[in-house]
Amino acid sequence: MERLTARIGMRLMTGDEHSRDLDVDWSYRPDDPYAIDLDFSTFQAGTVWTISRDLLTAGIHAPAGEGDVHVAPFDDTRLLIALAGSEGVALLAAPAAEVDRFVGATAELVPAGSEHTRIDWGDGLEDLLTS
Repeated sequence: MERLTARIGMRLMTGDEHSRDLDVDWSYRPDDPYAIDLDFSTFQAGTVWTISRDLLTAGIHAPAGEGDVHVAPFDDTRLLIALAGSEGVALLAAPAAEVDRFVGATAELVPAGSEHTRIDWGDGLEDLLTS
């Protein structure tokens, strides 16, 4: 199955003295069409956040999100992503144009509104019943 991947540089905002740049691997799989994975393994091994494609799409234009993930445009060039976990909240800044291009490329693979046609409901139900 085809997979869309891109490495997008992000800035972990922890204060002027402690902020750091991160290389984050973004990936999208058409067989999991609602989700975009952000892999932070270059910073912390095994750390992957899964974010809703719809949330990212909405957050590019206006503040969006509830619960553990919030996305909002910050200025004309950056997008802020807040990830809340058991250890606190990570605030990340990403180049808005790169995120917009990546999300747009996912829509070329699976157009918005057609996601349900890409899910293998039979295997998903079988996995649920056998777990």
